[in-house]
Amino acid sequence: MESGAILVLVAARNGELYIGEQLDSILAQTVPGIRILVSDDCSGDHTPEIAREYERRFPQQVQVWQRQSPSGGAAAHFLDLLARAARMEAPLEYVLLSDQDDVWLPHKAERLLEQMRRTEEAAGRDLPVLIHSDLTVTDEKLNVIAPSFFAYQKVSPQRRALPQLLVQNNVTGGAVMLNRPLLELLKTPPQVCLMHDSWLALVASCFGVISWVDEPLYYYRQHGANALGAEKGDSPEGFIRRMEDGSQARENYRKMFGQARCLLELYGNRLDEKQKAVLEAFIRLPGRSRIGKIAEILRWGFTKNTWIRTLGQMMMIGD
Repeated sequence: MESGAILVLVAARNGELYIGEQLDSILAQTVPGIRILVSDDCSGDHTPEIAREYERRFPQQVQVWQRQSPSGGAAAHFLDLLARAARMEAPLEYVLLSDQDDVWLPHKAERLLEQMRRTEEAAGRDLPVLIHSDLTVTDEKLNVIAPSFFAYQKVSPQRRALPQLLVQNNVTGGAVMLNRPLLELLKTPPQVCLMHDSWLALVASCFGVISWVDEPLYYYRQHGANALGAEKGDSPEGFIRRMEDGSQARENYRKMFGQARCLLELYGNRLDEKQKAVLEAFIRLPGRSRIGKIAEILRWGFTKNTWIRTLGQMMMIGD
């Protein structure tokens, strides 16, 4: 299959243990001609040297950028990379995101590209499109913890309406392919977001199409240095922990409301009236009474995909 112009953005920081294995898996993709841009976020280990060695060995495919100051985290790093990619003048049709410590199956890019082109054919090539996939959760040695992230987390890729994505993201950054029209919407990063993948899903939901491949296409490695891990969905232990110590949940809700405000501020003149009404209703939630919050959650569909998660949200949101 011809690739068009595909660029993989790799956000790297202190990834010397795994980045070589990940770059090997990207270079082994069945789609030819994929280019890789590795951005190093001021690593304190040998990550930059490893990346430069790949750049030396594969000068037509691998390029390394060295940040001069820390980005502030994985979300900010990826959003800055996407903004810079959107301003590139070189031919660029599709962008994939890659963490530094995963391992791609050889056909990952091919499957995403097939679904992208089917979606573009149906929706039109000028429409922003986001494609994502399932993935396999593993430990640091790639022993399988869960063959399906969707099943393990109890998330459904079918839940892609704006009210649903405002409260529960089901798109994983390392599973994503974006087309050029969606990339063009990402030239200005938000001041606040929960994570970069949740921001991408919200923008795609507002202005384009989200589709997916219901097949695990890479190994999502869990280890002590992960920026974010994959906790089993709806585990009683996790629910009790979140209820006992709500600090992380409150911080997540602060970011969720902040990214909703950013969505309204950055794209307000491009959103339709229904989308504006949804965002405004969501932003007002913290100021409402407990009964008022529950009523608005149900009225607008700000619900998660299981009753226990929605109940937890009703108990925690805006406190």
